[in-house]
Amino acid sequence: MASHENTTSAIDNALNASQVLFSANPLFMNPQNKHMFQAQERIWDQIETFSTAWFRRRQDATQALIDAGRRIASEGGNDPAAMIKEVTEFQAGAMERLKVDAKECTDLLTQCAGSLARNEMEALQETAANTQRATKTAKSDPV
Repeated sequence: MASHENTTSAIDNALNASQVLFSANPLFMNPQNKHMFQAQERIWDQIETFSTAWFRRRQDATQALIDAGRRIASEGGNDPAAMIKEVTEFQAGAMERLKVDAKECTDLLTQCAGSLARNEMEALQETAANTQRATKTAKSDPV
């Protein structure tokens, strides 16, 4: 293994300079990377919100199924109409949950696409502004 004492100052300088390229410090990140990380954070938040609501609906469905089963076992054993009514009500609730799932999934995909597009536009605008600043000629006296 090479020790630090065996490296030259030129190698040290090159390593230090390249370290900046791989730094996660926002001051050293180009606009595309910065905005990509911001988009990721927004998307994770949106996915978390969607997932939490989805699992709550699954818990509600499980509880509704347990409750329907108990009512059928206690009241509907001798009454087929009561059993059909319970099953129909459970299925109506399941269809409502599926409808909400589809709507929220569509909303999630729309929000994620919007986050990506918005961040890409911001990154392009920031890159263009940085390029204009960097290429602006300073006033100088002709030689």
